[in-house]
Amino acid sequence: MSRTWTAIDFETANHDRGSACAVGLVRVRDGAVVDRYTTLIRPPRQVDFFSRHNIAVHGITAADVADAPSWEQAHARIVEFADGGPLVAHNAAFDMGVLRQACGHTGLSHPAWEYACTLALSRRTWSGLPDHKLPTVCAHIGHRVTHHHRADADAEAAARIVIAAMERYGTPSLADLTRAARTDLRRVEALPGSAVPAPVPAAAAPVQPALLAASAAAAAPEDRFGRWQRDARTPLPEPSPDADPTGPLYGRTVCVSGDLESMDKPEVWRRVAEAGGRPAKNVTRKTDMLVLGGHGGPGKTAKHLRAEIYRERGQRIDLVTEAELLALLGMTTRP
Repeated sequence: MSRTWTAIDFETANHDRGSACAVGLVRVRDGAVVDRYTTLIRPPRQVDFFSRHNIAVHGITAADVADAPSWEQAHARIVEFADGGPLVAHNAAFDMGVLRQACGHTGLSHPAWEYACTLALSRRTWSGLPDHKLPTVCAHIGHRVTHHHRADADAEAAARIVIAAMERYGTPSLADLTRAARTDLRRVEALPGSAVPAPVPAAAAPVQPALLAASAAAAAPEDRFGRWQRDARTPLPEPSPDADPTGPLYGRTVCVSGDLESMDKPEVWRRVAEAGGRPAKNVTRKTDMLVLGGHGGPGKTAKHLRAEIYRERGQRIDLVTEAELLALLGMTTRP
């Protein structure tokens, strides 16, 4: 089956990985694209608000998905489209996390999936590139990404990366490719659920009032205390198993003090985890990096002061600015 596989890309409504709001699928057989599918998605009810940060990335709003298929309907289509074959994604830990968490929110079962990560693959295959972000790798292989962060375009880009790598290594299947590139076909185990995926209807699903109400609340200005409460409730992601062990954040425990201009804290935590780091909400004896953001007041924050105390005691804690963090993440602007 690894001669037939599906490239997949999700966009999410907010920092929760289960808040899928779009998916793109590209099916490849024997090195040639044979089918494509894309749709907007109404995120699961528990996480159906759209954050300003995510809207700034992909441009999708609550109004755009009002008549879109639900996650249950979209998931049924994904399972049907992939037809038991492996999945491929750029930074696959994120997209596999969307599958798992959205199914968890909705009580859906999902099958076991084998998958490959084109981020890890491109690092092995074209190690001399300045970075391995999707547009950089695609520019190198001669594929132009015209609408980065649109699910159909990014799924197509991931497919083209695998096809180019297969041509470079002379391999006929995804399994052969991962062996040649010294990466792995990973696996997401099957998840039993309490709900049955609904078929995709011919007519569009009606908008849920909860979606619009939550979106309106998310669109309203949020004060510092509201952000603090939201961040305190947000669980920290685990470091990605697909991260580059030679990366500058791999294995490091990273905490953020204050607010960053480019992204909120849950987004920082997600990106740090995808780089192999371990995000933390507080400065402790395990912390070895503190990102210094703005805090709207004089002096230093409590986290900053605590970090300085640990440093005086001999603990290594690097104090970095937002610009330095973006550089460590390989971001000169929001990707």
